[in-house]
Amino acid sequence: MRTIIFTKLDKIDFTTSTIEAKIIESTDRLTEENGVYLLEDNEIDSVNNDTDKVFIPSTMIETTKENVHVYFELEQYPFFQKAKEVIANRQGVLRFRRTLPITQSERLIASDLVVFSEFLGEPLDVQVKRTNPKATPNHTIVTIKFENGTMAHLEYTVSDLYKEEQIEFEWSGIKQIIEFNSEEMKPIYPRRYTRLPLTYSVDSILATARKVNQDLLNRLEEFNSLLSGGVTK
Repeated sequence: MRTIIFTKLDKIDFTTSTIEAKIIESTDRLTEENGVYLLEDNEIDSVNNDTDKVFIPSTMIETTKENVHVYFELEQYPFFQKAKEVIANRQGVLRFRRTLPITQSERLIASDLVVFSEFLGEPLDVQVKRTNPKATPNHTIVTIKFENGTMAHLEYTVSDLYKEEQIEFEWSGIKQIIEFNSEEMKPIYPRRYTRLPLTYSVDSILATARKVNQDLLNRLEEFNSLLSGGVTK
């Protein structure tokens, strides 16, 4: 069975990927040979789900198709994986800021909310404030109170002025402070196909992806509705 991963090639860190993957321009370039293929275009409908195992980012989910697995970009990043490892007591305050070029920002925010809710617990109260999404730059601020008492302040800024994304992450817990700023860790000479440090491996995608099901679709739709209407949960 072939494994086909839809992704952004400049997000893949090939130096930390132990799984050999072939880059192809379209599904027309797929061969009969089994293996792992990386594809940037979103030609999901042209993939044979009976014979291929397909991995897609959460922003591309439409329906529950056979052999389709979904991965969430935020949980691919090494800084987030490390934070999950070292945060033993998940009671505290999370501050998260993400700046993005013009993209599917609303779907991306909803995906982040799924990841944070899996990490910190069920959201009891969600408040959304946003500027005109058609204006640039536009801003979305999400404040969340989780069931264990943890508070989160998430801020997203989208603008055509940004060529690359930037993430700031700060966790204040019991006797524990964790800070991450992607701009402060960016190398002087990034490798081809990468925008370090916001990159991830092929191994991480295959290890963390989960099967698309109706529960996951409902969860994403719930958060998308909150973001669209700014409704309190």
